[in-house]
Amino acid sequence: MMLSRPALRMNHDLPRIGLNMSLERPAGCASGEAMAPLAYIDAVSGAGGVALCIPPYDDINVVRTILPLLDGFLFIGGRDYLPQRYGGHTQPEHELVDARRDRFDIALAEIILEETDLPVLGICGGHQLLAIARGGALIQDIRTEWVTPQGKAALPHAKDERRGPEATSFLHALTLRENSLVAQATGSTPATGLFVNSFHHQAVRPESVGDGLCASAWSADGVIEALEPTPDSDWSQSGRFLLGVQWHPERMPDQSPQRRLFRSFIDAAAGRRP
Repeated sequence: MMLSRPALRMNHDLPRIGLNMSLERPAGCASGEAMAPLAYIDAVSGAGGVALCIPPYDDINVVRTILPLLDGFLFIGGRDYLPQRYGGHTQPEHELVDARRDRFDIALAEIILEETDLPVLGICGGHQLLAIARGGALIQDIRTEWVTPQGKAALPHAKDERRGPEATSFLHALTLRENSLVAQATGSTPATGLFVNSFHHQAVRPESVGDGLCASAWSADGVIEALEPTPDSDWSQSGRFLLGVQWHPERMPDQSPQRRLFRSFIDAAAGRRP
């Protein structure tokens, strides 16, 4: 059943964008702390929206009272989601999100995708979350598990694989599918391509991207860099903005394609309002 939307907003209000949050448990704070990096909030604000951070409630049904107030949702990055969600192998605990966040984020993504028509943007871990919520699976460590179609080693996607200035400044080119949402949203074409940053050691498995989703951008080593609805899906037929990107556009505010990506998302959110 589609969640109903109350008429609570004046037309001049800015689009309200929900954000999920990380959950950390520092020493001396057993209950944990919910946080969201300001870069996401600034990117939403800079594109004309208002960010509303949604902590990982213990009762997922609470969000059903919140979602009708929103115009869009941004799933942020973070540590790795628990591998048992998609049949993966055990990982070190320090690599994983808190179990409470994992439960909340998966349930939240399922509700948003299945029970609402909200525009959605998933970034890095949020991109992977969209795949997991739709039954997809992940490459758990690109460096040790992925070999390019040409039999070569993968690019240094993770920050800890790089040294010196490249640790944070590394950029690489993407190949884009023609007429894809990611190309339109960034104002790019297959001919121009798109340069992005990279701060991830996992990726969506090409053979298991999730029901109703398809890959639409790839790095030179064949790693999936964007997900969006398949052309024949109900989401595509309705024109829903639903996009996952593996890079961090919020960390590239000086790059026009990345600013345009956020504007495209916020414009889609604004377009839902009466």
